Amino acid sequence: MGTLVRPASSIAWELRTAWALGRRVSVTIENADENRLEGAVRAVAGSGAYAVVAGLHVPLERVLAVHRPSRLGDSTVKDGEPWRAPVPRAAKSLPGQDRLAGF
Repeated sequence: MGTLVRPASSIAWELRTAWALGRRVSVTIENADENRLEGAVRAVAGSGAYAVVAGLHVPLERVLAVHRPSRLGDSTVKDGEPWRAPVPRAAKSLPGQDRLAGF
């Protein structure tokens, strides 16, 4: 039986989208002390090698999935903690920066 594998580059783009929109994400990580990490994306490497999620450096080759946490019980958000992160200034000042020409 085979295993489905997502390329790290597609995970990197999903995390870049969450970063640009200020979305909270939940990341499932393979072979880690904690297999689930939740929080705001603060950075994604241009090479797609790693991301900084909830203040932790996460190698994208070990990320199995990216989820949007629910406010109905599976989230680790604490009282008083903001649900969304601020939208980065570069994402607001350069609209369409990731658009491909001709599409």
